[in-house]
Amino acid sequence: MDYLYENKKQKLKIRARLLGIPFYFTVPLDKKKKKQKPEAEKKPLTPKKFIEFAKNLHEGYQEVKDEIRKLLSDIKQGFGCKDVYCTVHYGTKNPATTGMLNGAIWAASSLLLKVIDEAVGAKKKTLEVYPDFQNACMCLHIKGTFCFKLFDAIRFALKIKRLVNIIKSHVSAKPEAENVS
Repeated sequence: MDYLYENKKQKLKIRARLLGIPFYFTVPLDKKKKKQKPEAEKKPLTPKKFIEFAKNLHEGYQEVKDEIRKLLSDIKQGFGCKDVYCTVHYGTKNPATTGMLNGAIWAASSLLLKVIDEAVGAKKKTLEVYPDFQNACMCLHIKGTFCFKLFDAIRFALKIKRLVNIIKSHVSAKPEAENVS
């Protein structure tokens, strides 16, 4: 999987092999340009709105956290992972800012590998981080060898979709209800 951000454009490329047959998918991430609202109509994110969003997200998570734990346990049993290789190439054009981001990039990348390891139990993990002090870019490349049964993968995807929809209903429904009052 490759995530690329260069020249203010984003791309997500997913490559997989199933029974030795390569499959390639490109996921468009740039939103189509819509007519933008005038600056006066845009509502800024206030601390009060952020706190409300965080509370609603927490409530949604609390509702499904036991199911999430069970799902993660099932995923760990149903999926196997031989190795995971993660490469991050980033830059901001400003060497000072790029240098300051270095610690955050290492922490976030390590956390990503830890989540993958916790979810599927990777036997070998490799992380490489390359700062680019000359260009503004972001490239995240994740490569791994995973073993799973197709039926289990479909079942897990459907469970994840259901849990995400429950959490989304908490996040989106409550602020709208308050605005109507």
